[in-house]
Amino acid sequence: MNFLLNSFTDKIIPYSAQLEVTLRCNAKCPFCTFPTIAKEINYKELSTQQFIKLISDISDVGIKILTFTGGEPTLRKDLPTLVYHAGVKNDLITSVATNGYLMPKLLKVKKFIAGLDYILLSLDYPIAELHDKTRGIKIFEKVMKTIDIALKKDIKVIISTVVMKDNMNLLEDICKLTNNLGISIELYPCENIIRDFPNKSYYLDSIDEFIPDINLWAKKMMDLRKKYNNILTDPISIEVIKKGGFGANSELYQNILRCRVAETHLFVRYDGYIDFPCKIHPLLSINALKFPISKIYQLKEVRSIINKRDGFPFCNGCRLGCAITSSLTKNWTSLLNKYILGYLRGNLN
Repeated sequence: MNFLLNSFTDKIIPYSAQLEVTLRCNAKCPFCTFPTIAKEINYKELSTQQFIKLISDISDVGIKILTFTGGEPTLRKDLPTLVYHAGVKNDLITSVATNGYLMPKLLKVKKFIAGLDYILLSLDYPIAELHDKTRGIKIFEKVMKTIDIALKKDIKVIISTVVMKDNMNLLEDICKLTNNLGISIELYPCENIIRDFPNKSYYLDSIDEFIPDINLWAKKMMDLRKKYNNILTDPISIEVIKKGGFGANSELYQNILRCRVAETHLFVRYDGYIDFPCKIHPLLSINALKFPISKIYQLKEVRSIINKRDGFPFCNGCRLGCAITSSLTKNWTSLLNKYILGYLRGNLN
């Protein structure tokens, strides 16, 4: 329904939303900026009731899918209440993006289970020692336990793997592991993600140590797709990344897909602000607690940013999986490749 409304009317209704409930994290991943973010920023997290209001507003707009993210969202003690409000009270398709450390305990909470449809679970190595070392906490066994409990409770699990230089040779092993477990997997290359805040930008000087050879990643992904039906990373996404990502103003980048994340995916920050065009480079931030989400997409400033798509200088070379995945919903070909064929392959059932 949202696809038809967005295609044949002047309405803009995002297909999905992401609620960043915290910036705190209990892991210390060397490719992530979250551990470096100043602690005083975390004090601006919204209350339970404020998040509940935003969840209701998201549902009222017509958005159907909501993901709880962080930081590490399971550090919020009220997460079961928020998930229940989204999945049961508002009938949203819900997921939690997590490293899995606290999930075995949460999966014993009835309210949490009742509202949850998917777990988006991080796993970068098929070997406990390597995964634990990279994540900075002893977590591999908790990930395995999370998968076991979730499947028994009919909660779907999608593994998210950050592909780095040192796990490229283990990708087939992790695909085989997840395939044997009967769960789907996304594998996107590590990226240089700069997180902008009003007074400071956070980035990693050492990120090049982790980013893999993109051509090698692309070839390996296409080969693995022939062997394993549980891989969600689709051919269009692979080609977009291989050819340089987004960037409408540069001849260096591909013309297969333009970034549409500003109109297809609603991102709400931990402090209640909605960023445009994306969470990485917020040119415009609107307080969703003071300005109705239903009216945000009518604003001229928002429409102007949306219409520019990936025409901003900072878009050049962007290969973020979340932006690509969101943008795939804007035309029939990519929608077919990513979602319809993914469903038929048994990955999104």
